[in-house]
Amino acid sequence: MDLKKLLSITTLVLFSQVGFSHDSECLNFDSQKFSRPCIERLIPRSLDLDKTMLEPRAILYSVETETTMPINGKPLVAVLGATGRTGRHVLTELSNREVRIRALSRNIETAKESVSGNYDWVKADVTQPDTLINALHNVDILISVIGAEERRGEKSPESVSYQGSINFVKAAKKTGVKHIIYMSSIGAGGAENFSTVILNLVTGKAMKWKSLGEDYIRNSGIDFTIIRPGGLRGDPGTLGIRFEQGDKIIGWIPRGDVASVLVESMFNSDALNKTFEVINDESLALDSWRDEFKNLETDEFGTIATGNLPINYILIPLVVLVLIIYLIRRRRKKRL
Repeated sequence: MDLKKLLSITTLVLFSQVGFSHDSECLNFDSQKFSRPCIERLIPRSLDLDKTMLEPRAILYSVETETTMPINGKPLVAVLGATGRTGRHVLTELSNREVRIRALSRNIETAKESVSGNYDWVKADVTQPDTLINALHNVDILISVIGAEERRGEKSPESVSYQGSINFVKAAKKTGVKHIIYMSSIGAGGAENFSTVILNLVTGKAMKWKSLGEDYIRNSGIDFTIIRPGGLRGDPGTLGIRFEQGDKIIGWIPRGDVASVLVESMFNSDALNKTFEVINDESLALDSWRDEFKNLETDEFGTIATGNLPINYILIPLVVLVLIIYLIRRRRKKRL
């Protein structure tokens, strides 16, 4: 063999061994089982790359569908109620994440004028199902922070919190949404709590309709996270956040803190298919709540608020009234 040809072949073989080292598994890999070590072995050793570049930054995980969506792929997140006071905080929080944002509003022109930021605005009204299919097209995650504005009519709790939830869940099923994150309220799972009873009496049974909306989402077959904040405030969050379940607490929490929990739920698989309450707690560290998702139960959501006055709320006052009448009559008899 010619000496030059032999030298060329030898150089080529050496380069292939030194420059690219890999095992046979890398040549016949299954795309569903593509491993990080395999990727590393395909990197030319001579390049001396920083292998931390290969680490995924975060993933969105679905237990039901067993799918992962790398943040580098920028999942599309739609926000219902984006022009509201909480919705604006959600948009700001999402802007700091590697996601694509679709802001949904009933009035696009008003939304663009009132909300700062370069967002993809799409018309959507939960009371008009026809608007939701287009609004949720190709959406991966839906965050809903909608709320009723009136006691009766098209903006009532029944129309927005209940029927509206049914409408956007049906649209989510048709368009392939993988995760619904829903902002409800403390009281929706405390059927006989005094605060729930009072709220139902003065808000057109808002807790009842929120509770029924929650229940529809839980039984939709789509992965969900339902967050029940306490009384909403506008001040910035400076305290720790307490997680509870079963609707047994009351308290306050800034809208910005609620937005942080809503968005964080996207990136934490321990938040999937759970319902929980959030309030401020000055005894807790500022960011300790981020580790609390794993301590939540998947089937703990309290008792659905029916909106009816619990029997004990009728019997107790009645017994007290009878007792007062008895004591008054007894006192009169003694005077006679």
